[in-house]
Amino acid sequence: MIGFESENQVAVAFGRERIKAVRDVIHLYYLTMLAPFAGFAWVYLDHAVTKVVGTIFLLAVMLRFRHWSSPPAEGRSEDVNAVAARVTGAMVVLLSIAQAVFYTSLAFFEADRSPGDLAWGPVLALGILTALIQGAALTGIIFASRVIFFCFVLPLVIAVLYLFVGDNLPASIAVVFLATVSLYLSEASHRIQLRLFKAQYDADQALIAMEKTHLELINARRQAQRQAETDSLTGVRSRFAFIRDVEAELAGGKCGLLAIIDLDRFKPINDLYGHHAGDVVLRHVARRLKRALPSGTIVGRLGGDEFALFLSGIAHTDGTAELVALCDKALAQIRRPMRLSSALVSVGGSAGAQVLGSDAADVGRALLDADAALYVAKREGLEATKLFDDVIRDESEWLHTIEVELMRIDTVDEMSLVYQPILNIRTGELVSFEALARWHHPTHGDISPSLFIPAAERLGRISAITLTLLEKALAFAAEWDPPCRLSFNLSAAHICCEEAARDIVEVIERSRFPTHRLQFEITETAMLVNFDVARANVEILREAGCRIALDDFGAGFASLVYLREINFDKVKIDGSLIRGARKEQGREMLLGVIQMINSMKLECVAEFIECLADHETALELGAEFGQGFYLGGPVDEQGALELLERHREPQSENIRSLLTRQFDGQDHRGIDEFDHARPFSVTRKG
Repeated sequence: MIGFESENQVAVAFGRERIKAVRDVIHLYYLTMLAPFAGFAWVYLDHAVTKVVGTIFLLAVMLRFRHWSSPPAEGRSEDVNAVAARVTGAMVVLLSIAQAVFYTSLAFFEADRSPGDLAWGPVLALGILTALIQGAALTGIIFASRVIFFCFVLPLVIAVLYLFVGDNLPASIAVVFLATVSLYLSEASHRIQLRLFKAQYDADQALIAMEKTHLELINARRQAQRQAETDSLTGVRSRFAFIRDVEAELAGGKCGLLAIIDLDRFKPINDLYGHHAGDVVLRHVARRLKRALPSGTIVGRLGGDEFALFLSGIAHTDGTAELVALCDKALAQIRRPMRLSSALVSVGGSAGAQVLGSDAADVGRALLDADAALYVAKREGLEATKLFDDVIRDESEWLHTIEVELMRIDTVDEMSLVYQPILNIRTGELVSFEALARWHHPTHGDISPSLFIPAAERLGRISAITLTLLEKALAFAAEWDPPCRLSFNLSAAHICCEEAARDIVEVIERSRFPTHRLQFEITETAMLVNFDVARANVEILREAGCRIALDDFGAGFASLVYLREINFDKVKIDGSLIRGARKEQGREMLLGVIQMINSMKLECVAEFIECLADHETALELGAEFGQGFYLGGPVDEQGALELLERHREPQSENIRSLLTRQFDGQDHRGIDEFDHARPFSVTRKG
């Protein structure tokens, strides 16, 4: 309908645009209709056709005037509403027929009144001229143009031919020809304009598509940048964005404190309640950090359960106390209990910090320094902020030296084993030796196991070291008289390797050592690293006939879970409970632990028996076995053989006689602490 309805969307758009254009000249259409009519109506006022057509024109003008004075509501105009388009088309048809009837009736009236005269000529000529002008005014609406031609022009042309063909045939033919050409040009003009419009339409669509693509690229780039700069889980800055933001602060002349926070007791929450609970905890921590710290503090997540802070606002390195206090305040907020859907949990946190001035050369270096300070804070059990200093720098350099030396292929050849006795504290019987690793470096002297074992774990060397030392221990223990057992420690990183148990079984099979005399000690820390893999490896070792002991029981809160999930043969009570039993409250706690272990039909070993009082307390509370410098410190192979020989004889009344010759007269507390020292606690020897 007048270009409104079509399956071609381009044609529809073209038709609508032309209808919109016609609105600008529609008043000219009515003007060309009314002006000549008024001129003839003045002369032919009494003519009946004049009155009828005049009434039609008057009604049409009134309707159109109402349309002009109050534009149609949205969605009701002819270019978008089919009903309005049909009404407009009907009006064009009606007005064209009315004008054709008016002019032809006047022409025939003049022809009848003056036969042989051409008085009808001006009437038809003006009518045809009016029709052509109206067609031009409505050329935007192709259907309306056709209506004017067929309903207005064609009847007048036929009237001309009827009245004139007998007098001048060539002129009549010319009139027909011109009328046909006029119709053809009208149609051709429409097609040409449609093609031009389509080209413009395609160009506009291409431009719109290009702009849309450009906008999508901009949005995608912004989204990618946001994702790169923001941690998707917690909403704080990502590692990359955090470093960049700190660098920008320093470039702007600001100083501040850069701190790294590592959460405590986070992995057990993941293991016990699932990773979703861990995600909730991380979001809680991020929100608490942002709320507890001043506006302008940069908070980022470096990965896992590790966060970073940059507190600006100091002009010199001596004014850090306030910023350290703010960091400690944030740690205190983290320790507050958190509500999960099914439990109330709490985590702790330690922080390492480094002061950064505007002349700081490398934020990455500062992060390493803060990480070294964090390592010390966690080693010392501090749930507070440890500031990086020269002492930590020296210790870090020393640790780096150890790591470099560990990467040498022949490092394991420099390592040896010592053996600490485990006794039945009720009878004084020597029941087993615990093999302990030692490293005597040709240049640096003795290096503590608490230093080189964690370093070997980080560097991936622990598996090779463990298997080599196990082979040495098995070869030596084969000389012992039954039933003395060998107890061997497995590190957390090693027991959580997929092939660890199979490699260990291969070493045992090669040595042909009786597996019932071999016991492996595993700390609950190993369970925290990867519980499922650790449990699978434990089952393989048990199937091979080895005994399994849970070491350092009571050092963490997840031990009960492991006792329930894994079949252990022995439990070694952590030294903190033994030392705590020197007070009444700690004594009751130790009693409860020992009773629980005995009720589970497991062997109970009290570690860190450092004095006679510890020995008497463990014995009185029900522990069966004991270990510690009071009962005997670590000895070399010769010392172990001498102890075995001595225990073939009747037992001495004083269990302290078990101390070896090389440790007589020494500070036994220092001896025991050598095996349980924390990183950086041993002075280098050069």
